[in-house]
Amino acid sequence: MLNDMARQTTREQTSQLEAESVLPRRPWWLWGICLLVALGVAWFMLHLGSSGLPFRTAPGFQHFGAVPDFVLFERSGQQVTRADLLGKVWIASVIFTRCAEECPLVSSHMARLQGTLATEPDVRLVSITVDPAYDTPEVLTRYAQHFAAQPQRWLFLTGDQATIYRLVREGLHLGVVGPTEAVRSSALSEAERPLQDVWQWFTPAAALAHHSVSPRDQAQPAITHSARLVLVDRQGQIRKYYDTTDQDALRQLPRDVRLLLQGH
Repeated sequence: MLNDMARQTTREQTSQLEAESVLPRRPWWLWGICLLVALGVAWFMLHLGSSGLPFRTAPGFQHFGAVPDFVLFERSGQQVTRADLLGKVWIASVIFTRCAEECPLVSSHMARLQGTLATEPDVRLVSITVDPAYDTPEVLTRYAQHFAAQPQRWLFLTGDQATIYRLVREGLHLGVVGPTEAVRSSALSEAERPLQDVWQWFTPAAALAHHSVSPRDQAQPAITHSARLVLVDRQGQIRKYYDTTDQDALRQLPRDVRLLLQGH
């Protein structure tokens, strides 16, 4: 009987070895690729978390990084720097006066915020033009008057285009593409377009971009820019982003401002 059991065990082991021998074996390089992909995904997620970039807008306050130093000029001609806004809670928007789509809506939201937060002396609204060649201080003054902007509370900033685009992209982490850049982008080959689409999906700035067109010069390429509002605390830290098409988020914005004023 023991011999029978031994023979049965041997047959089972032999059958198992035969079954394993017919299974397809994955080449060693395939395992290497899987490991590299896993490490790449882990690094990417860690990098996003450590850099504080706004890959997705969160419902509560976060630290998306500090607004870097900048030197721009208000419509009054007065120089404005990051240091001038320290100690204030401010809301930033990106606009240009010839914009026919997003900008009037964005500026209307800012005008309502000016009224809603009128009793808060430590609040500033900051609109930054991405068309500085056209948006001179005089043009911005007329634009600001159209929205009844109070000079001391709602700033309209212009300056060197390279400085503005660097601030918008690298400082506020918002998307902006100038006319010449839009032309260059449209000239991409069909083979390059899928790679650009993938890159844009993973880029926080591009993910927030919206389209705007100049009504006075239809032949001029569009300036593409973000229509989101950016909330910055007293220390110059970006704390939250707001989609201007999200009414619930816009209703929350004044409450968030007051929370930051209280030290949250």
